Amino acid sequence: MQMRIFLAAMIAAFGVGAFAAAVLVWDRRRIWRLRPQSTAGWVFGLVLVGGGLLAGSCLGLVRL
Repeated sequence: MQMRIFLAAMIAAFGVGAFAAAVLVWDRRRIWRLRPQSTAGWVFGLVLVGGGLLAGSCLGLVRL
């Protein structure tokens, strides 16, 4: 039981990290000279991954 909670917390942490990476890409788009399409692609992909990880983690905890 405790191991499942620990794993769900770790997966949620990866999800939050993906959101943080999306914010970093959005913030550094001018410095890294990213085109608007590539910036949108990176941010959308990272937000999608983060949302999936957080949702999966929450659903796993609800199932407990």
